[in-house]
Amino acid sequence: MKFLIWGGIILGCLILVAAVFYVIAGNKLTKFDDAARAQAPGQHIQLTDGQVHYRWDGPEDGPVIVLTHGFSTPNFIYQQNVAPLTAAGFRVLRFDHFGRGWSDRPRMKYNTEFYDRELVELLDGLGITEPVGLVGLSMGGLIAAEFTARHPERVRKLFLFVPAGLDTQGASGLAGAILRTPGLGDWFWRMNSRKILLKDPQYDESALAPENRLAGDVTIQFEYRGYSEALLSTLRHFPMSDRDETFERLGATGVPVMSVYGGADGTVLVSSADKLRAILPDADVRVLEGGEHGLNYQRHADVNPWLVEWFAVDAD
Repeated sequence: MKFLIWGGIILGCLILVAAVFYVIAGNKLTKFDDAARAQAPGQHIQLTDGQVHYRWDGPEDGPVIVLTHGFSTPNFIYQQNVAPLTAAGFRVLRFDHFGRGWSDRPRMKYNTEFYDRELVELLDGLGITEPVGLVGLSMGGLIAAEFTARHPERVRKLFLFVPAGLDTQGASGLAGAILRTPGLGDWFWRMNSRKILLKDPQYDESALAPENRLAGDVTIQFEYRGYSEALLSTLRHFPMSDRDETFERLGATGVPVMSVYGGADGTVLVSSADKLRAILPDADVRVLEGGEHGLNYQRHADVNPWLVEWFAVDAD
């Protein structure tokens, strides 16, 4: 009996200490407010779930191309792709997903409905009524595919960089089970998310020429409350593998699709290319040999001509 009592006391103390560290770690972060938004390079628009940061580039009367980024890196991940599109006469819209970059961090389930509502309301709020050219990167590719499947009348053409949804490496096994466990997963992620995310090989740019590196600092968003929680909610509520059904519905729309995979991508495996070809036999699916998960900017000289040509054909 004494053993059980002392065991309970020790366990209670450990839980209390863990809770204290959890609160301290959260309070050390800066509140995301108007002062934070004022640092953003673009503008904000109020949507149902909060304010979203967006940027326009290119001629005001050009056909609209919307760039949808992925899981953790905000819209500057597309910096190397913008200039070729604007030079070709396109009007380019970039934005930060909720929870990332300079957008608000609502405490919600970051699920399929959430991301679809975000994009629908963004286009509506900006008065974009004509069908757009839609680009999706990694998780953003899955979001864009789902959006197109649901709203094909709003998409003229779809271009996917290393889209998630088929064979995607992610939180699985014991680590995945821990992250998906309420309480324990929240504590573990808050304490370790920065370290885990920055270990991503994509962020080791030491071997890259300056023009092929990310055109922004991924660590800034870590300094504000709500970023890690948004990522964790996405991990829990937005599956990024075995989403064949989404691409099947996409195929039924008849919207033209082009997709580029990296032969050396360790996140979205190149086996996804064959799976996508089987689901979308009419799609233009390409594999960039040696391309990694950041191929849209690391190999922009290779992929930008494909991107521009895809949307330039029949742009008028």
